[in-house]
Amino acid sequence: MAGAFKVCPKCGYEWRTRDEFVNDPAISVIGFMADFKDFNKGAYLFNHIPVHTACNSTLAVYVSSFLDLYDGPAHADLKAGSDECPGHCASVEDLERCTAHCRNAVAREVMLRIIDQKGKNA
Repeated sequence: MAGAFKVCPKCGYEWRTRDEFVNDPAISVIGFMADFKDFNKGAYLFNHIPVHTACNSTLAVYVSSFLDLYDGPAHADLKAGSDECPGHCASVEDLERCTAHCRNAVAREVMLRIIDQKGKNA
């Protein structure tokens, strides 16, 4: 069997698949941590707060693990710091949609789809 999708670094809990991870009620989205030089090093941050343990850990998962959820237009450039950039990626907790034609705007759109999927499964 292939390795787990994600393992909690604090309590060792394993999620076998991405869907199992996203649909786990003990997982909540914190936000998006952009990498302003290398899009592929950006990460989504999640809290792991299970009901019956005291884990309360924060987990990072690379954006690349979720990019197949995006089916919109691809943007090749990073626009951070440009006139086009509204600055959403400067704050990890900013969950707003971005209108810039930027690779990080794509990552933010994927984050919103993850949040939407969690909401549908709640």
